[in-house]
Amino acid sequence: MPCRRRVRALLIGLSLLATAARADTLLMTTGERLHGRLVGEEGEALVFESDALGVVRVPRGRVESVSAEAASAAVLEAVAPEPQAPVIAAVPPVAAPVEEDRTASELPPDRPAPPSAPETRKQEDLLRLWVDQGLRYQIVQPVVIWRPFQDAPPLMDEEVRMTGRMGIRGSVDVAGFETSRGLDPIGADVVLRALRLYTTGEFGPTSSYAVQFGVIDGAPYLHQASLRWTGVPRVHNVSFGYLGIPQTLENVLPFGGAVFMEPPLPVLAFAPGNRMGLQIERPLWEGRASLTAGIYSLGADPGLNFGDQTQSLVRPTARLAALVWDGQDDKGQRRLLHLGVSTALTVARQSAVRYRVRPESFVAPFVADTGTIDAHGAAFGGAELFWMRGPVTVQGEAMLNRLIDDSRSYVFGGAYVLAAWALTGEQPGYNTTVGVPDRIIPRKDFSRAAGTWGAWQVAARYSMVDLTYGTVAGGKVDEVSLGLNWWWSRYLRWQVNYGYAWIQGGPTPGALQVLQGRMQLMY
Repeated sequence: MPCRRRVRALLIGLSLLATAARADTLLMTTGERLHGRLVGEEGEALVFESDALGVVRVPRGRVESVSAEAASAAVLEAVAPEPQAPVIAAVPPVAAPVEEDRTASELPPDRPAPPSAPETRKQEDLLRLWVDQGLRYQIVQPVVIWRPFQDAPPLMDEEVRMTGRMGIRGSVDVAGFETSRGLDPIGADVVLRALRLYTTGEFGPTSSYAVQFGVIDGAPYLHQASLRWTGVPRVHNVSFGYLGIPQTLENVLPFGGAVFMEPPLPVLAFAPGNRMGLQIERPLWEGRASLTAGIYSLGADPGLNFGDQTQSLVRPTARLAALVWDGQDDKGQRRLLHLGVSTALTVARQSAVRYRVRPESFVAPFVADTGTIDAHGAAFGGAELFWMRGPVTVQGEAMLNRLIDDSRSYVFGGAYVLAAWALTGEQPGYNTTVGVPDRIIPRKDFSRAAGTWGAWQVAARYSMVDLTYGTVAGGKVDEVSLGLNWWWSRYLRWQVNYGYAWIQGGPTPGALQVLQGRMQLMY
């Protein structure tokens, strides 16, 4: 009961946080947004109560439009423009276009950095805070180096600026199971699947950073801590730190970008999660393709999210992704075909390689397990496909792992295919920098008063993984899953998944049905 009360309190808090994001919005001529409440006007200025800056007075000439959700009709009428001065227009609230939102994404941007803080304070302010799809900040530190014992201009008189965003990402899962064919019963449970505090930003024209600390299943962990430099000669982009390995498409999807609650079976078994490494990204084919390659090593806990339990001394990895075709149909809907391949070489510490997999539910136990295999390492190869036509998407991957040993070899593999359809017509984004599809942004947020229902998506997936080869009887698992996604807004999503899994051989043969739900917050 105490656990359930804590989860209930967390659900209420996440809902309130997502609801609090709704307010009046000033769209500035420079592209920035101020969120808060429109109070009125004073001469040629609008009086606006900003969530981050307090009460400010914004000149009319700097305002592109007013999107009002909380302002009264009297206030809107007071600030409405004269016929000859159309600098302000009261427009109905609309969802931001996909390309302007990076709230939940962990992908590097494929466009210029967002604009800096609105200049509503003095230039010498050291810290500025404002709200624009998350809590944004700008830190300005003057650096002055004077010439010793000389009445002359300083050697250096510059400002060091750091601009970024802070936010929270969280998921709460509830799942129930029904077992058969000899599989032991599994109890229903409610778990805090993920809770991450993050900050991302830029500290120079070509330098950026990302840090994420999280909690999963009650255990704290470091999800990401990396630096990134762009425009590096020959290699273009360089990243260093604790980051995701580009092995399989699902392993590099951003938070909130996956269609189902959990990755498919072969990704759960073979993907290594996040590790320490040095990574380069280079665009090819006039920006329609990208090559990501790096050398990675140990992780704090490689088994936290995925089933690859191998402690690797070194893991060189490369992924090539390309937009083979990108265009629009007669209705203006985007149509694209993405193809990719990835490969990795794992050098195992102490000659110990191990793979294991759960059903597609984090609440369920592991049902297939190779155990520890005496091998020097493994060679991985995978192929991926992503096809989109408007609101319909198809995604699939196939992968093989061949273990390397002096006297024998083992081959394990798996594949999956999924299809999804956004019933309300939304199209997912696509990041060309690293060749990864992004998440859905609803056209209209859920609002009972306005009669809008957010974004709805249905999906189906089949996946399989085989961890049995030769003397290794790890088991074979097949699973069929159905999914329903309901985006209330860009910040809040509800998910329901149903899965039926067959387990053949291995330590726990049998059959399993799972019904699970998730509340996911991205702010």
